[in-house]
Amino acid sequence: MPVDIRITSLGLAAAVAMALLAAPAAAIELPTRQAQIELVDMLEREALYRDRVDWPEMRARLSAAQGDPEKIRDVLKEAVGRSSGGHGAWISAERMRAEVKRLDRVNAAPAAAPGASATAVDAPRLDPRIGRVDIGGFSIVPGPGARRQTQERAARWQADIREQDNGTRCGWIVDLRGNTGGSMWPMLLGVAPLLRVTAGADETVGSFATADGPSPWQSTPSAVRLGARVIDDLGMPGYSLKRTGAPVAVLTGPVTASSGEATALAFRGRARTRSFGEPTRGLSTANVMRPLVDGSSLLLTTSVMQDRNGRGDGRKIAPDQHTRSDAATLAAAQAWLLAQPACAGG
Repeated sequence: MPVDIRITSLGLAAAVAMALLAAPAAAIELPTRQAQIELVDMLEREALYRDRVDWPEMRARLSAAQGDPEKIRDVLKEAVGRSSGGHGAWISAERMRAEVKRLDRVNAAPAAAPGASATAVDAPRLDPRIGRVDIGGFSIVPGPGARRQTQERAARWQADIREQDNGTRCGWIVDLRGNTGGSMWPMLLGVAPLLRVTAGADETVGSFATADGPSPWQSTPSAVRLGARVIDDLGMPGYSLKRTGAPVAVLTGPVTASSGEATALAFRGRARTRSFGEPTRGLSTANVMRPLVDGSSLLLTTSVMQDRNGRGDGRKIAPDQHTRSDAATLAAAQAWLLAQPACAGG
């Protein structure tokens, strides 16, 4: 069923999409003629921005291009790009296998030490009352080990928060500047101690806006849900901050993309929260993975990510306060946090 493909493959879909966006031009790979027809039909029926394309004209151009691989590639790339806002892609079976192997290697690599940051080079020292967690990109390989991958990564992020939460922390920084995307679910689960503002209630932190209405993201004390369906869980109650609902500064930048943008949106509208840095990549839409008849796949963009107040247009997410350098961004975030009543002693 499509909903199952969406839930299990969203992380891999986002990872493949980002890999394709960053990859150099390669030898021409094409879907078979039958798969080309299937791909265009699927885009016309379901793609988020399908009304941006003249489909009869696109089909005529595709038919006329037969026999010229470069022209076929260009027509298909335009059809996918325009109807997905630049987020979707066609993926050959060979490329998919290669990406799954790459993700296996990445996920098996040793984790960074708690509190370590890819953006912290020459960064100013933070006031000891400020905690910091970096939520980086992370993708899941669908299969029997997917739940374990999610639990381990989410538990690792929560452990980072727990180790810093010694009773003196009056504010927190969530750094998403290095988050290139992947699966949003372990991110939302891992950062839940900071995202949540209650100890035990279920909280709506965002949604997918679809043609059938919003599909809300729910944060519970131990899990994340899409609507009523549990997507990922820790298998036990998650960590709760000593100061529930403490102020949070969220850092974003041009590398923050896809599921990284979903995480940024989940914090938008949260009480005692402000964002700093630069606008995000502009891929705040969601993909589903759809297999094609020849074994290749289509990353089909079908919905827009929105915050808990229903705000979001699929484009770049601007921070509340624009700052450029690492030093300026951290300084502004810290100054705001230290001015909050929780830190100022109010």
